[in-house]
Amino acid sequence: MPNEDEHPTALIGRGESVIRPNTAEESEYLARHPSVAANKGGSQGTDVEADDSEQVMKNEETEIAGIKESQGWVFPKVKLSAWDPENEKQWEATGKFIAKRNLIASIPNLTCGFGVWLVWSVIATKIQKMHDQDPEVYPFQDWGSPTGKDYRAVLFLLPGVAGLSGGTLRIPNSFLTQVGGGRNVVFNTSLLLCVPMIMAGIVLANPRAPFNVLLAAALLSGVGGGSFASSMSNISFYYPKRLQGMALGYNGGLGNLGVSISQLLAPIVMSTSYGADPVAPAGIAGWPANAGWLWFPLCFASAILAFLYMSNQPTHGEKSNIISILNFYWMECVGFVASFIGVITLVMTRDSALVKTAGGQVVHKFLLVLLAAFCEHLLMMLSPKKARDRVKRQVVIFKRKHTYIMTWLYIMCFGSFIGYSGSFPKLIVDLFGYKNGDGCLVGNTFSPGVDQASCAGDYMTDYEYVNPNAPNGAAVAWLGAFVGSLIRPVGGIMADKFGGAKMTMIAIVWCTAAAFAQGALVNVTRQLENPEKNYGWFIFLFLNLFLCTGFMNGTTFRTIGVLFPPEESGPVLGWSSAIASYGAFIIPTMFGIALKAGAPEVTFYGLGGYYVSCGLLNFWYYLRPGCEKPGV
Repeated sequence: MPNEDEHPTALIGRGESVIRPNTAEESEYLARHPSVAANKGGSQGTDVEADDSEQVMKNEETEIAGIKESQGWVFPKVKLSAWDPENEKQWEATGKFIAKRNLIASIPNLTCGFGVWLVWSVIATKIQKMHDQDPEVYPFQDWGSPTGKDYRAVLFLLPGVAGLSGGTLRIPNSFLTQVGGGRNVVFNTSLLLCVPMIMAGIVLANPRAPFNVLLAAALLSGVGGGSFASSMSNISFYYPKRLQGMALGYNGGLGNLGVSISQLLAPIVMSTSYGADPVAPAGIAGWPANAGWLWFPLCFASAILAFLYMSNQPTHGEKSNIISILNFYWMECVGFVASFIGVITLVMTRDSALVKTAGGQVVHKFLLVLLAAFCEHLLMMLSPKKARDRVKRQVVIFKRKHTYIMTWLYIMCFGSFIGYSGSFPKLIVDLFGYKNGDGCLVGNTFSPGVDQASCAGDYMTDYEYVNPNAPNGAAVAWLGAFVGSLIRPVGGIMADKFGGAKMTMIAIVWCTAAAFAQGALVNVTRQLENPEKNYGWFIFLFLNLFLCTGFMNGTTFRTIGVLFPPEESGPVLGWSSAIASYGAFIIPTMFGIALKAGAPEVTFYGLGGYYVSCGLLNFWYYLRPGCEKPGV
């Protein structure tokens, strides 16, 4: 039995580990694959010396033959027998094909994850428009039948709750790849995504749909947000460092397209009856339930794709595939419990003294995030022992200063991207879909410009009514996430070539200028009699925000990929994305609070100030002369 304290090595065979000594399972793996052990500078209990090139070549050929059992498209072997993407011979012989096949199968699953996670912003927008036309549809009596700005603020909770749940579920997903195996995690995640979409398809067919059930479905949709952490961590193990930016860029960028698909196709299917009767009692057009039926078959098909064509790394998961899958569901359930604690606290405290002011509401939302994250980290330690031990071996990342620096930077990138994605469609409606004026209100019909003497109903002053010239936000809302998703691989590829920190710095300057400009524009626009005059500039600046945050999503992930050793970079990628994904909860709710207070520009100004702090950190640690980590 080799001494496990003598030779710390990488989990899969990509560079010297700084985490810990080998486990018994990893020592056994390296003993069976001496060429990997030789490449790392330790024999791991074998008689093979690193400089015995002839024996190493023979071992490499044996390993390549074993890996080829996992090659191909017809029922390939699920568990890889060996893996070392930095070994050029192995990479060219079979590794490149297997890595590409896993990437191809991974992308549609991540696309579905983002689509389901962010579809609630589109559903909320459709519900709001239908309710404006017919107050009898979706009155949400279980929440006291809110009206006006209160109703719109309540609707912001749907994408907000999905965001809170998604961020919380990303925490266990940061570690799930090594606990359950990449293929097991991905295909089971897509199966879980089917559940909230079936719920949406059934519940939204009822015009009296209870809001609490929609909140439950939105909470369950958080599994799509959580999937990003495990998906990106998994793909990072398949590619050599020189290709990390490209591989992670394609997986994340094309996966992010799920947001655009929801924002482009969901409004279309929700406006088409497909032979069904109108949901609204007054007969107005709108079938929000169709958004659920849009994603359900896509999620199921993607799960089959992952089941057939993805692999598990040699040392990931347990020897029993069933145990690996059970560990996955246990940790996901723990994430749901932590998310539920956050959401139920949100519901129970929504009328507390703390939320009586705009500032108190902001503090309230950040406290909810801290509560959910704390509960998840605490409850995760209740996992089965083997799964818990695997998690514990990865938590060394919390001893690394750069884990927190890169997390702060990635909140700027992905947190903004996903928060803007959840807010953009509804912001268009809220900023340009309503006007204020004096006029006559008869029943539910308001006629602006009618004088008090001629009014046959109630004369209203400064009454908020639907803007008859409101732009069609659905026609462009999908463009934001679309351009942000497509530019992410570009950011990764340029970071591979020029350096991640340099490319990030350029984008930070761009992003900061766009945020402050958008705040100034919104401030002017909300005071105009005809706000639609500034609609074009609003879209232009928002697209700039999406472009630079999407670009930085690629550059920062490349930086993480080269800043940390391989067995640390996966968990850091996952954990930083977990914290950043709370932007899907924080940013929409911040816009909701600011809109209710009548000052939506404040959110843009706050984000702009935060971007300045990110620029200072990036420059100090990675760019200035004499910095700690140059060239990343």
